[in-house]
Amino acid sequence: MITQLLRISTTPIKYELEIERARLEIEQDFMPSSNMETKLPKLNVKTRNTQVMLNTYEARKSLGYQNSTDWYRMNAEAGMESISKTTRTYVEIGNDMSRIDEGITIADIFARKVLGEEPILFQAFLPSTGAEISWIPFEIDTRFQKGEVSLDWETMRNIMNYVPGSVRMVILQQPSIQIEYLGGRFYFPPSADPDYSE
Repeated sequence: MITQLLRISTTPIKYELEIERARLEIEQDFMPSSNMETKLPKLNVKTRNTQVMLNTYEARKSLGYQNSTDWYRMNAEAGMESISKTTRTYVEIGNDMSRIDEGITIADIFARKVLGEEPILFQAFLPSTGAEISWIPFEIDTRFQKGEVSLDWETMRNIMNYVPGSVRMVILQQPSIQIEYLGGRFYFPPSADPDYSE
């Protein structure tokens, strides 16, 4: 008969698994908004009235109303003409006096010069010229700047977050092996056993 000297007992491991599945989380903004900026149209109108210029100097000049420059010029020309005319008259008188031998007396010469000149008559309309008219026409400058509307949309945003899964093991009981000796003591040599008998 075989006697079992060892008793082996085992304790199995006990554990729990906590599993969290992977998931995809979506955050969605359901209220889109917009920023609107407007620029009003503008109409700029710039006008210039008609300008009429009347220059009546030439008409006044024909009536004898002159500015100082023209007055001095006219009198200078008249003085030069008077000198030339007087010189010419005296030359003619001198030429006539050189012919006294032909029976011409000095009294005849002066009488002919004084009485021989008849006044010259002429007809004139005054003023001799009209006013000078010039004008600048009416002008209008129109500039239009169109209005503008700009929209800045803040669209809906979908934010996706991925949460990975996880597996967690919780050990409830550690495994073990227990070995128990069921036999008695061994003595070597066998004679060392107190209960030894031959």
